[in-house]
Parts: sequence; structure tokens; C-alpha cells
Amino acid sequence: MVALLAGCAGAPAEQHSIHLVGSAQPSCWSVEEIVAEVTKGAATDRQKALALHRFGMAHFIHFDGPIEERGEYVTDPMKLIGVYGYALCGNNSAAMNALYNAAGLRARTRTLPGHAVPEVWFEGKWNYIDTDMFGYVFLPGGKSIASVDELAKDADLFLRQASPPDPYYPFDEKKDMASVFRNVRAQKNYHPYANAHLMNLSLRTGESASLYYRPQGRGRYFLTPAFRPDLGIVYKDYWILGPVRRGSLAWCDKPPASYGNGVIRYEPDLHSEAFRLENPARQGIAVRTGKQSPPLAAAATGGLASLVVEVTTPWVIAGLQNDLTNFQDNTDGALVSGLFWRLNASGENRILVSTDEGRTWKKVWENRYLGAVPFEVDLTRWVEGEYGYRVKFEWLDRKGSRQVGLEGLKFRTWVELSPMALPRLNPGHNTFRLTAQPRRAFYNHSRWDRGQSLPGEQLENLQVSAKAPFLRPADPGRPGILTFAVGPEGVVEELRVAVLARALRGSQGLSLALSLSEDGGTSWKELERFAPHPEHEMNHMWFNHVVRNGALSGQRSRLRIAVSGGGLEQVIANSLVRSNPRAPSALRVTHLWREGDQQRTASRVFRSGSGTYEVNTAAAGLVNEELRTEGVAP
Repeated sequence: MVALLAGCAGAPAEQHSIHLVGSAQPSCWSVEEIVAEVTKGAATDRQKALALHRFGMAHFIHFDGPIEERGEYVTDPMKLIGVYGYALCGNNSAAMNALYNAAGLRARTRTLPGHAVPEVWFEGKWNYIDTDMFGYVFLPGGKSIASVDELAKDADLFLRQASPPDPYYPFDEKKDMASVFRNVRAQKNYHPYANAHLMNLSLRTGESASLYYRPQGRGRYFLTPAFRPDLGIVYKDYWILGPVRRGSLAWCDKPPASYGNGVIRYEPDLHSEAFRLENPARQGIAVRTGKQSPPLAAAATGGLASLVVEVTTPWVIAGLQNDLTNFQDNTDGALVSGLFWRLNASGENRILVSTDEGRTWKKVWENRYLGAVPFEVDLTRWVEGEYGYRVKFEWLDRKGSRQVGLEGLKFRTWVELSPMALPRLNPGHNTFRLTAQPRRAFYNHSRWDRGQSLPGEQLENLQVSAKAPFLRPADPGRPGILTFAVGPEGVVEELRVAVLARALRGSQGLSLALSLSEDGGTSWKELERFAPHPEHEMNHMWFNHVVRNGALSGQRSRLRIAVSGGGLEQVIANSLVRSNPRAPSALRVTHLWREGDQQRTASRVFRSGSGTYEVNTAAAGLVNEELRTEGVAP
């Protein structure tokens, strides 16, 4: 069923930046890969724009959200395409703007009463192309595409299409579309999106990612307390079912189009050298064998032993929604289990969790029993909506018994993902390419509204506000300056910065300067100056900058943002960090699908973490079910 076409030999390591790409659709691991593959062969800007429009229609379900922070809709194209796979008109337009810009095209969002749409520049004019509602409108003559302003003057063009494009608003009445545009004055937004998310999958020995093309459990998609307060009465199952929609052009093996889920499992061998090397944040631990001691025990009498295990994912952590209006009762998003040994009352066992790279910790469990005590701690309430977390295990053996410690550790983390972005099988012949690179992701973003600072954050002439923008100049006559550490240990090869700023008066007058220091703040190099486009009409705006092919020291490098005429609402600074090999590991890739009533599987192990392979399926009746990638001992 599977044939290896090519492979690499050598001494592999734990695998990072794992990318699997299939022949059935473009790679969806980065904006750059999407645009390169989708526009390949496009000779004109019009052809590029329409190719990206077709891609967008196949990768977005129309659904309210997603929302992650403070009631703000997600605008990052890789979160919308790779993580969620759904959007409303505004953030759909933001994602399409990002794709158009990456293809070298000018683009902007136009905001109308009740709708928002992208416009892209080609053939000497603006062109309205609606990826959310699946259509665009020809001007008289049937070739040139109408702009928003042209439709505002003649909205009945929606009704007078002799040969409309395909598709042409298949789920909406054309007269309703015309009424939205008629005589409208649409605002212009030239800065609608963040572009910082990294789709970076890493797996250790004993860790696996099982990715499913359909929901796994009712309501396992991420909602925040900031979602729509009025649920309405027309679609009574809307929020219960989530992003599941029959009226969609998004890809699916069989309707309805829907979101998907994944589960990341980590069940390491605590005795192994691989576990020690892949989880180096530890102190005071002795590895024991035999039935009278736990595998991980305290090394010294009275000394604190601790182990930190990190879970990372490019997809958002999502638990099961129980009572929809109670965001504290979601469950099964992240669980850690095992046995904590404590054979006398003087010993101590506890578990803590961090969602800010270990800067702060929350105690979530402490042992009150004696013996080899089983635990299963549901971390959902603390980690849901995150893209990773750290768990710290602490224990104390005051009597030197060697019988206080940890055994049988297991992690299970559920995520929400877009099945439209996953590599998939098509009927017939399929070719796949697997690659891995020694680069791990480091996610770093502000949460001033929650009282969380950026690493090493320093403020000059900025004061914290309870409402957006959260950082405002204390003296409006001088720039406000934010400096913070890039953050991660190691060499940063790529740094993606996104800043959401808000003008305090109108939509203009705001300026921002981004600078980088590579020597801890002694000297600075200006990277870019930002100001809103002269036609920009919104008081909020995203600015993006990428530093590539660098060799920055994550610990010594600092960023500085100077803002005038406004304040800072959100700052994201995500990094790809060089990760040197620590332990040998191979990758196993498994496809599970159905051909009619028959379950089929195909699996291949890659000792180098890279290679190509083929899968042949039936010519019809194919349904993708699961794509599993595992880190295994070589």
C-alpha cells in the first residue's frame, strides 16, 4: 500500500518543524508556501488573485469567530487557515489580504454596514473579490471586475450578470447582496491582519500527534467568554455544533464541512536517556530501577527534586464544552497522569502549571495520600486557548527513603484544527513529502489585560490602561517606549513581530518605530518605521515585520517599540529557534481512511525524519479519518 520513493540516512534527533505535504493540495504550513504553490504558473496579477480566491473558498467555513483575546477576532492568516478553518467576513478578508500581499499584490479591506470584503489591485483598478460569500461581479462587458465603489454606484450589477463567474454567491440572494452595497460609504482598512503565527510541530521520543478530519466529541472547539453575548433564536444548534456547515464550499470528503481535532500524546520511558536529554529542565533527580523505588526519585535527602515537561502545539488547545455558558467547566483539553510515590507523611509531591514560558507558576495538585498514589489532573481550565504549556513536578524526600518520586507519566492534549489544511488522500495515486528541521517554535505575546507582561518588559512614558489600548503614553507629547526580551534560549533564526496599535484620535497621526538590540540593550538598530496608509480609515492597525536568516541570541536580543499618537494593544514576537540534536529519534507516519465500509491504513517509518512516499487508494468512496505522526526510537 505504501512505497518509499526516497529517503535519507544518518543520525537523527528529536524532530522539530515537522512538515508533511501531499499531492492533493498545497502545503499549508506557512503563508509563503501557500502563495508559492497556489500562484505557481499564474502569469498575471489577476490570475494570482483569482487562484488565491479559489484557495480561500476551499479553506474557510463561514462561522462566527474565532476569538482568542479580549473579544477581538483572530486575523492571523496561519491561525485562520491552519488552526481554525473558519471565519466571518472581516477576518476572512484579513486573511485574504495577507495572501494577496504575500503574492506581491496591493490589498485592503472595505467595511460596509453588516459586511466586510477584500479589494485587490490589478489591471489598474481595485477589484472586489468576496471569498466569504463566494463571488465577484463583472462590470458591463463581462471582463473587468467591479470595485466596492463601482458597486455602490450601481448595485444592480449583482442582478444583471449575463455570464457570472462560478461560483456566484450560491447561498445568498443577489438582491440582498445588492442592498448591502447600494449607495454605501465603505471604510478602508489597509492594516487588517497580524502575521506572526508559526505552524511548527515538534515531537519527542514517545510523543505522537493524531490529527482527525472530523470533530472528536461534541463541542470540542475553542470559545472564550468574549464570544457573542446574544446567541439568537434562528439557529438553535449553532453554538452547540460549532463550525459545521452544509452551505459551504470548504473541502470535505462528505458534507457538512467542519472543523477537526487532534490529540497529542506523550508517554515517555522515564528510565531512558532520550527522556533525560529531551526534557533537560530538571534538578535533584536520581533515576532508580527495581520495584522498591519510583523511576524518578530525589537524589539527596531533604533536597527538592523537580522536573519540567513542556507541551507545544501549532494548534489551539480545546476542551469539551459542557455548560456552554460556564467557561470554567470545560474538560478533557489537557490531562496529565501517573503515579506519585510518597510512603511517609514527611514527603511532598505537587504539580504546577505555567502558560508564560515558566515565568509564573500555578499549583494545581498536591498529594495528601500515602503510597504509590495515582493522579489524573485536568489542566483544561488553565491551558485551554493556549498553544503550549509547561508542567512542573516537585517532590521532597526528607528521610532519604528513595521512595518519593514519579512513575508512569502520561500527557494527553486535545487541539482544534482545520481539516482543510491537513495533508490528505485523494482517490487514486498520492505522493507525500516529509521534512523536519532542527528549529523549534517559541510563542511570545502580550496579555496586559490579564496583568501578564512580556519577558524582561520595561516601560518608558507608557502607563497600563484597563481598556484598549492597554499601554498609552503618559505624556502624549513624547513617544511611549516598550522594550522586552526576544526570550528563548538559543539562536533565533526567524523572528516574526506583529503589533496592534490604536490611534487615540481618528485614524491618522500614529507612528511606530521598531528597533532591535543584539547586545542586551546597549546599542540599537532600527528595523522599520510604520505609519498608517494615507487612506486608512480605522483607528486600529496591525504592523508586521519579519527578521529572517539571522543568528540572534535569544537571551541577549531585545526589541524596542516606540509609539507616538496612540497606544499599544497587543504585541506578538514569535521565534524559530535553532534546536541542536539531543536524542536519536525517528518518525512514523500513518494514514487511516475508509473505502466504503473497509478501514484502510498505510504506515512508514523515517529514521532521518525526511523522505517521500506513495499511497494508492480506491478510485471512489474515499473518506479520510486520521493522520498520525509519532516520534519513535530509531
